[in-house]
Amino acid sequence: MKTDEQISQDGDRASASRGQLTRDSILDAAEILFGQRGYEGTSTRDLAARAKVRLSLLHYHFGTKDKVLAATFDRKFDGLRSLIQSSFDTAAAGGELTLEECVRAFVMPFLEVSADKGHELHNFVVMTSHLMSSYRVPEVKPSLIRLSAISELFTTRVRAACPGAGESELLAGTYLIEAALIFMVQDPGFLDDISAHHHSADKLDQIAGATLRFFSTGLRSLIDPTSPN
Repeated sequence: MKTDEQISQDGDRASASRGQLTRDSILDAAEILFGQRGYEGTSTRDLAARAKVRLSLLHYHFGTKDKVLAATFDRKFDGLRSLIQSSFDTAAAGGELTLEECVRAFVMPFLEVSADKGHELHNFVVMTSHLMSSYRVPEVKPSLIRLSAISELFTTRVRAACPGAGESELLAGTYLIEAALIFMVQDPGFLDDISAHHHSADKLDQIAGATLRFFSTGLRSLIDPTSPN
């Protein structure tokens, strides 16, 4: 027979488990609603309704809407950074990367995640892309600033591939690539329209071909104007 202390510990564990399920439900709802409506278009009441929890529970676990947003980044940000880092590491397994290989290693994970609605990072990536239009909102900016660490994974590799690249030109090119990616990822119909709803790996690779050539050629023309490309 369990002691009173053991019974109490079991109760504490059950309560903690229920609390984590509630938190996860709220954060899942936040990824979806912030991705659909943006930060300012979503209220805590909306989040609670989507998560199917009482508003008082949302306030108990997070307090305010900006705390919910910060928690969504805390939960998935490292996973996204690891995905991009792994893409670069895999691409570089055979040696130093070319500029074109850098672009591919950076862009393809975003396209693959956005095309796969069942991917654990899908809603998070769509959400972050949508929130970029609210970059200057004080409650949103601190979370989005964290994404610069992912941009740095790209610029570090490009600097190694093109050691003569000017810093301002590289940053401008990176900004333009990311701006295009933001549109491609946050528009739910983009990949559907250009792939005829067929998101196989081969089809996605074909779709990406023109995108990657466009990004690579544009970036090279900025950082290496003497290149014939």
